[in-house]
Amino acid sequence: MSSTVESESWTPSRLGWLFQSVSDRDHESEIVLSVYRDHGVIPKDSRNDNFNRTPENLSNYQLVQPGDLVVNRMKAWQGSLGISEYQGIVSPDYEVLRPTTPEYDRRFLHTLLRSRVLIDQYALRSTGIRPSQWRLYWDEMKTIELSLPEVQQQRTIADYLDRETARIDTLIEEQQRLIEMLRERRAAAIIDAFATMRGDEKVLGEGYEPIPWLPELRIKRAQMRHLCTIGTGSSDSADAVDEGYLFFVRGDQPLALDRYEFDAEAIITAGDGAMVGRSFHHYRGKFAAHQRVYVLRDFAGVFPRYLFWYFSTYFIRVVGDGGAQATVPSVRMPMIAGMPVPIPPLDEQRRVAEYLDEQTAKIDTLIAETERFIELAHERRAALITAAVTGQIDVREMV
Repeated sequence: MSSTVESESWTPSRLGWLFQSVSDRDHESEIVLSVYRDHGVIPKDSRNDNFNRTPENLSNYQLVQPGDLVVNRMKAWQGSLGISEYQGIVSPDYEVLRPTTPEYDRRFLHTLLRSRVLIDQYALRSTGIRPSQWRLYWDEMKTIELSLPEVQQQRTIADYLDRETARIDTLIEEQQRLIEMLRERRAAAIIDAFATMRGDEKVLGEGYEPIPWLPELRIKRAQMRHLCTIGTGSSDSADAVDEGYLFFVRGDQPLALDRYEFDAEAIITAGDGAMVGRSFHHYRGKFAAHQRVYVLRDFAGVFPRYLFWYFSTYFIRVVGDGGAQATVPSVRMPMIAGMPVPIPPLDEQRRVAEYLDEQTAKIDTLIAETERFIELAHERRAALITAAVTGQIDVREMV
């Protein structure tokens, strides 16, 4: 590994010389730990976004001691590993590695093992047909080469990175708050546009000042079933290919399929999963859809773009009132079919749609610019870490 720091201060090594695999079981009274790509090793119950069920029988779970390296074999190539600060137990699917020597700084080694240059090595040594099936075994992982400075320099590097990454993280948090504010402004602009049509306060809300160009109208309501046909796709995510027709799945980002099922103007939304009530698309042309994705088409008496804006804004309320909660939120067709929609004259629908397209486009541009800034900050953070923990920069002159 190349370095600009004096070579005699960094000692070549291998992971297999620093750690040994251990498997100490039958510690059911210990807290359950989990490994996160972004957080390392933490108590599983400290977060609410881990949906993997913990079994009642924990006798096969492995003991982890502070200082142990815990590796999620299936996600190591994504960075899901870390030095634990906790004592607890982890899934038998994880690799638990105990240091063979106490002569290292935990912060430094934790950061080094999660740096981009090491993660690339995990990916190269993982085995499996496709990324979702990749696994990293210790026999391959232990051959990875790295260089370590003496312990005091490890501490110096860790101190430097703590300070510099904290500055970058603060900047990222500020930009993330800006995005939240912009999204709130976007949502408010949409709701305000519909709220000005006060023909039916029960549906549209009350207490809003009308947009100047939009007169107050006595607005009719119609159920969704009278405005379009409602169906689903017939494909599965496993059918996806690298290139082809747009394939709308339950996530927010479409995939590709080598065939199309529809050739129409349509509104598309997830039928189950985490994106229910949050993922909506308006598309015209040839496309395919997942079997649990709803496709609304053949519109009658309604301007499609207007319906898209109303449906994508208010359907989340229908989901909240009537979602079938099993293991994940789900939507049944009658929930969509029975949803009431305010129907002003077509020219007013078109005005609302055009107004919202214009207003949201401005905000979306600001959001995209801010997201790009955050992406660059993350890249800067990762590059700084890699340079410091591999000796490409000498941080002793920067402390």
